[in-house]
Amino acid sequence: MDVTPASAPSKRRPILRAIGLAVLVAFVTYAAFAVYLATRPVVISLDAVQRFRESLPVGHGADDAAWPGYRDALMAMGYEKGVPKDEGIRDALGCRPGDDDWKSIAPWIDARQAPIIASRTASKRPVFGFPVGHQLAPVDAALLGDAVTNDPFGTDWRDRDHFPMFALTLPHYAVTRSLARVLSSDLFRAAETDDGARATDDVQALMALSMHVPEGRLLIGDLIGMAIRRIAATSIIGVLEWKPEVFTEQQLRRMQSSLRSVPVALERLDLASERLAFQDVVQRMYSDDGDGDGWFVPTWSQLRLLNDFQGISGGVFQEGVPPWVVTAFVGALRPLGAFGIAGRKDTLSHYDALIARFEQVPTASARQALGAVGDIDAALQRQMSDRAAAAHWFLESLLAPALGQAVVNVALDRATRESACAAIAAELFHRANKRWPTTAAELASFNGGIVPADPWTDGPIRMAIDDAGFRMWSMGHDGKDDGGDPMRTPALSTNPNPRGDASGDWVWFAPRGNLDRWRN
Repeated sequence: MDVTPASAPSKRRPILRAIGLAVLVAFVTYAAFAVYLATRPVVISLDAVQRFRESLPVGHGADDAAWPGYRDALMAMGYEKGVPKDEGIRDALGCRPGDDDWKSIAPWIDARQAPIIASRTASKRPVFGFPVGHQLAPVDAALLGDAVTNDPFGTDWRDRDHFPMFALTLPHYAVTRSLARVLSSDLFRAAETDDGARATDDVQALMALSMHVPEGRLLIGDLIGMAIRRIAATSIIGVLEWKPEVFTEQQLRRMQSSLRSVPVALERLDLASERLAFQDVVQRMYSDDGDGDGWFVPTWSQLRLLNDFQGISGGVFQEGVPPWVVTAFVGALRPLGAFGIAGRKDTLSHYDALIARFEQVPTASARQALGAVGDIDAALQRQMSDRAAAAHWFLESLLAPALGQAVVNVALDRATRESACAAIAAELFHRANKRWPTTAAELASFNGGIVPADPWTDGPIRMAIDDAGFRMWSMGHDGKDDGGDPMRTPALSTNPNPRGDASGDWVWFAPRGNLDRWRN
């Protein structure tokens, strides 16, 4: 019997059927998983804004809150919608005697002594008390302007497509920094008129304001508090270099004590509020399996909103969310995105570990802080430069704040205040001994028992006396001793960015009887 060989197409049919069946199974499985993801419960159980508000200190009475006093004082000074009505004053605030703008600032300050005194009185109250997370009262809105919630972020904490922590209106940060500039100008005006008591009161008010602003420990509040303390410290040094005789010994010691009144908690980053904001985002973009885990299941609307976060971090997506990301996590392609992104539990754990590493960096000296931060940043940069890893930790890559510089700023905040304390100690030593010190150790008894240390070398600061006069300095982050020339690095840049290209000594104190190195 003849047997006819099977044709080639006949031989391929079983293979094609097998492939077709495999494709069908894969498609059904994929579609089923897509439906599964679309039906996973997203549980909004954390009212992050309320949790944040519960962390704020509360006074025992209405008169314990400083904010109403600051607000009323600023309005009495002529502030409206966050800025002075007089446009000429806006940019001039913060200048010093001898600057071109001083001739307009001095009479403006003189005419506003009553509200400036009221602001100093407010600074003595125990809590800041700004109504974070509440609708602004008309009296607050009159000062701050139309500081309304940004609609895309929303304020309804139950609405999945809203991000209430990012919707917090914080317009008081700008006006309190402006108030710091007013107090600094008043300090120099007081020194110009030989009123040491008033200048000392301004220093104490600046320090108190700087500790009111970080209430709640939002990172931006911490940074503004440090900026205000820098204004206080550099203002003290400037006046001591110019007219030290306006201060009594008691007033000098009061200022030294005020500079060291910063609570230990503010000398280290506390990122609890950043954790809270991240948890709030995660609960809205991840499903909840009831055991702390879940899938990344964002909505298209949420991913669109992520574009509004561009520039807030150093992550790979800082320029905005690429279009492919939006399409990869929604609709038919959602399962692919879900498999590529870390789960809920891993995402929270990884972010918390990152934050904890920055919180644990020692900030006793700038050298130690910069070294520790460099190691963390290098590891983070390796993660961010790997597109797969950056996508795996998607929310962290997008939302993690730039913490390296913030940690170094904490160390420099302490060092800046210590530079002013050392300047005061040098002036006290000069009065007691009729000469300037020759070693840092000689200042200890006038500096609370502390030998002034160079924050960039951890050794004692440098000192010298020559024809130009006395000076003391830190070598700066470049580690090179340039002789402490006070005119080489402008005093307004006493904290050059240690992660940039700035170099040169950091001159702590160079009394010359003028403000030449402090010119704007």
